[in-house]
Amino acid sequence: MLPQATGSGDVPHDGRMSAAPQADRPSERRPVLNGPRSQGTLRSRGLAGGLRLFVRPALDKMPPTHASLGRLRALTSGAGRAAALETTNDWSSDGPVPGLWVGRKRFFDSDRVIYHIHGGGFTFGSPWSHKALASRMASETGVPVFLPDYRLAPEHPHPAATEDALAGWNWLISMGFAPENIVVSGDSAGGNLALQLVAALEAQGAAMPAGVVLLSPWVDLDFTDMTERDKAKKDPFLAVGLAELCRAQYAPGVDPSDPAISPIHYVPSPDWPPFLIQCGGGEIFCGGIEQLAERFAEHGVRHEFQLWPHQFHVFQVFHPVVPEAKIAMRDIGSFVRGCLRGN
Repeated sequence: MLPQATGSGDVPHDGRMSAAPQADRPSERRPVLNGPRSQGTLRSRGLAGGLRLFVRPALDKMPPTHASLGRLRALTSGAGRAAALETTNDWSSDGPVPGLWVGRKRFFDSDRVIYHIHGGGFTFGSPWSHKALASRMASETGVPVFLPDYRLAPEHPHPAATEDALAGWNWLISMGFAPENIVVSGDSAGGNLALQLVAALEAQGAAMPAGVVLLSPWVDLDFTDMTERDKAKKDPFLAVGLAELCRAQYAPGVDPSDPAISPIHYVPSPDWPPFLIQCGGGEIFCGGIEQLAERFAEHGVRHEFQLWPHQFHVFQVFHPVVPEAKIAMRDIGSFVRGCLRGN
């Protein structure tokens, strides 16, 4: 099942994207059909069913304790490390924010880089948990990926993660990477931080990256729409209770409408770099992500928004087994190569 795409129609790409934009914004696209020919592949539906049957109940029942958080951190890091395409551990502690290089030994002479900010609800996840995703990104683009090990809540609440995302960017610049040779990407909470980085660079009048990739970004920390969507049809993967706990630990006492934690409330600028946004149609973050695409269209930001019907949160992680995820990763590769072409 290919995505329903909307956007400005002028984002860079190197190679054919999986779907051409239908309209310039989500509210003007054709409706998503639910017939048998519009369903996800058997593998994606089987995986979503397994997540809904086994993983989601476990996350719903997870007690809000440090012990549970520790187990979640260990589980996600171990899974990402085991699924990676490469076994090298290229850790860097040279800058203010340590991190993991993926693909640097394969593309050692590259003067370009993908700066990927991992997800995990601001409270778990690590460069190790996203090593497999970063490894596929490097393979699709021929560009190494750097994943910063930013500080996590509750030990380090907001704005520590945003500060680290900016510090990691500045370190790459100091290492000789030109802004036009860097593509920023982020998944889930990392997509939130990627937008925070762009907003911070705009406020400083600094040079922007060549492009930005957002995978199921968590852009709105208000739970009204998310709760309604989950009641209508339970998210296969994202547990509302866990997300609420993450927000409480990440930004205690901060108004959810504050753009410093909910970047959906920034006023985007035509001067922002081009964006590729991918979202699963079955995830509870979908409403906020569609609203972000609407705002981008309203304010003239170059972007392509891909809604992948029946897919779940950050489905791209399952690229080894889900056909839609493989296609989505190829689109990411085309977009990144297009952004960096000629730079």
